[in-house]
Amino acid sequence: NQKKKKPVLSNTQNKRLGGLIAVLCGREPYEWILGTLVNDGYVSRTGGQISLTERGDREIDRLVTLSGLNVTKDSLKPQKIENGSTT
Repeated sequence: NQKKKKPVLSNTQNKRLGGLIAVLCGREPYEWILGTLVNDGYVSRTGGQISLTERGDREIDRLVTLSGLNVTKDSLKPQKIENGSTT
């Protein structure tokens, strides 16, 4: 029996995924990560707002899949917590 190889992201991919998740959740990643994400076209800065570009959206899907996670689009969106329960 062969052991199944665990999905592993490189350090660069891990940093990118962390930065993309931060942006997706409405937080600003460290400036050195954000600068790379903007330069590579994954995130756009408009005024004081940062958001994922279409390329960033595709990249987060790719990295999440490579990491072995099974995530649906709806579960990636931030959810409001009301009265102690998520909606």
